[in-house]
Amino acid sequence: MLMPSIIWSTLRLRLSWLGICGGMLFLLLSLWAWPASAQGNSAIAQEFQTSDTGVTATSLVSRVQDTSNAVELARLDRAERLAGVVSNQPLIQLSDGGNGVHVVTSGLTLALVSDLNGDVESGDKITASPIEGVGMRASDTTTVVGAAQADLKDVTLERRTIKDVSGKDVEVRIGLIPVQVSIASYTSETDKKTTFVPAFLQELANNVSGRQVSPVRVLVAALILLLLFISITVLLYSSVRSSIISIGRNPLSETAVRKSLLQVGLTVFGMLLFAVAIIYVVLVL
Repeated sequence: MLMPSIIWSTLRLRLSWLGICGGMLFLLLSLWAWPASAQGNSAIAQEFQTSDTGVTATSLVSRVQDTSNAVELARLDRAERLAGVVSNQPLIQLSDGGNGVHVVTSGLTLALVSDLNGDVESGDKITASPIEGVGMRASDTTTVVGAAQADLKDVTLERRTIKDVSGKDVEVRIGLIPVQVSIASYTSETDKKTTFVPAFLQELANNVSGRQVSPVRVLVAALILLLLFISITVLLYSSVRSSIISIGRNPLSETAVRKSLLQVGLTVFGMLLFAVAIIYVVLVL
């Protein structure tokens, strides 16, 4: 009776260890596979309305002029209004339950890209092309939809013939590649070398205005901001200094000094609002 009991205990112990090892193996495999799954579906989409029948999944779209919730197929002359890439399987959908299209505004998704402006390689910025709904490599200063995450030459390509600006037939190759969507202003390397404005100021101005801003406008806005800072510094220094002197000479003047400081504070606030409005006009209009 003792031997079967020992054998059964040993068997149960081995089965327990097998169960533990199997569970740990399953957990490790799940953790290993999860990042790849998440990367393939890590897209956040927003619902837009459209009357453009050509809008399909993987196509680049732009906002319709003077609207905020309608899109149409993106094209080179609509690049400044790029909204994102249409997807039918985003990870997160921000919608109101309507019948619109889901446009990926942030994250990784597949997009139609051509070699119209040269071979597309991983890391290249993607913008709208003359072909509606199809992107291309950005080489000039413009608005981009995001960055390519693969080389175009490594995917299945479709050949299409289009006419260039001179009317000649040009053959282009179009394929689906993953693009990390992030709408932003892009400054070409040539413009970066010729501009006299620091890169961080140019980038800040582009983000504020939502488009590419000329270096002259950026410089004017920076000068206005500098003059504002100097004016406020001088005003506050003079007010605080005179207040301290006044209270030192006549302690009974404290009430009048506080009133004077309040007036100075309101003046500074008004100057800030006025300067912000002027800078906004310079950068946006």
